Amino acid sequence: MKSTTMVRITTPLELNPLKKSIIETVLQAALEHARRLTAMHGISNIDVAIAWETVEELQTAKAHKRLAFKSAFERYCVDNPDAPESRIYDC
Repeated sequence: MKSTTMVRITTPLELNPLKKSIIETVLQAALEHARRLTAMHGISNIDVAIAWETVEELQTAKAHKRLAFKSAFERYCVDNPDAPESRIYDC
């Protein structure tokens, strides 16, 4: 009788689900900074406005990075549009 072995492939996020990206870490720090400045100076201070602008820009960068990510299957479909796996069916 033949023995088969199952191999599970893990992604880096599965290996360490607590690991944050650099953008997420910087965004978290910027949020804390903006909140502290707001609590100290109120909403009419120029430094507070700049801090919140930084938070918005980091959120935008994070969103664009997420949209730019493509899985291996998506890259395969782009590279091989005639492959049966690349077909899209409307239901």
